Amino acid sequence: MKKRHTPAAAAPSRKNSKRPGAPPGSLVYTGHRRQDEVTLQLVQYTGDAMQTVADTDAAALLGRLDASRVNWIALSGLHETGVIETIGSRFSIDPLVLEDILHAGHMPKLEEHATYLFLTLKMLTRNEDGAIEQEQISMLLGEWWLVTFQEKDSRVFDVIRDFLSSGTGRLRKRRADYLFYRLLDTVVDHYFVILDGMEDTLTRIEEAVLEQNGATISGEILAARKDMLALRRAVLPLHESMRLLAQRDLPLITEGTWGFFDDVRDHLAHLGQTIEHTREMITSLMELHMTLNANRMNAVMKTLTVFAAVFMPLTFLAGIYGMNFEVMPELGWRWGYPLALGSMAVIAVGMLIYMRRRKWL
Repeated sequence: MKKRHTPAAAAPSRKNSKRPGAPPGSLVYTGHRRQDEVTLQLVQYTGDAMQTVADTDAAALLGRLDASRVNWIALSGLHETGVIETIGSRFSIDPLVLEDILHAGHMPKLEEHATYLFLTLKMLTRNEDGAIEQEQISMLLGEWWLVTFQEKDSRVFDVIRDFLSSGTGRLRKRRADYLFYRLLDTVVDHYFVILDGMEDTLTRIEEAVLEQNGATISGEILAARKDMLALRRAVLPLHESMRLLAQRDLPLITEGTWGFFDDVRDHLAHLGQTIEHTREMITSLMELHMTLNANRMNAVMKTLTVFAAVFMPLTFLAGIYGMNFEVMPELGWRWGYPLALGSMAVIAVGMLIYMRRRKWL
């Protein structure tokens, strides 16, 4: 079982948006500022050695690049567009790609360029309140370098850093494309964590629906539906984008790494099928909940109808004998009042027996 890390919830901040009519390639961060300062970390490694350097100066950090090693630049915080522009200039990144990196609401996709691959996707985690948090993650893969862009220092890739530090496994012995695969696989693994939690929630909701207890079931079903849609929007476009890797003619992906990307595509296909099943299950739960509520309402209306039907003739008799006339049958008779009450009781019991035999009760 792979080690997983869940980031802490970040405080929301003001959200920017691209000005309508701005030229293509305009660098405007459209998400929330999730941390105060942009952090940069450079991890360089070979099969025998590894070093990590942190620096707030992007130009100084880029000056340390070494083409004889694998260079992983991890950037956290996208609100300072000048840092993004500096990195883009160093690796000759298309301004439209930089614009996509800063577009926090961009759908997942994979693009091939002359000297690099570009991947953007969604990282999903649950905060302390159980709500799903989305984080935009983008990756640029070159021959000997990899740059990751995150909206916050979520520590989601710490497990990869631990493997690099320990020197165990094949990670330090492979090229940057294998590191690219491991980071992608880590994000996909978190999708399974979200899906497992969603299935547990739906099982609990189903039990509550069948037991007909819980006044907030409708809200819980709608929240589960919202979580499912968030997962669906993250997985399905990514699965479609990964079809590009199935062509097996990308020079930046070595022959020994193809099988690992096939495994990621299989995981995404499995997630897609499970998501559709979960979607149908949520719809069924909502329909079942509405049906049970309708049945309970029908039972209440049936009970009220029975009472109304029974008391209708009694009200009729009481109304007649409540009229203020001096001359009325049995008005001065000693047994008139008991006779009226007895007649009402006989009529009520008789109607109940009749409804019982007709199976209306």
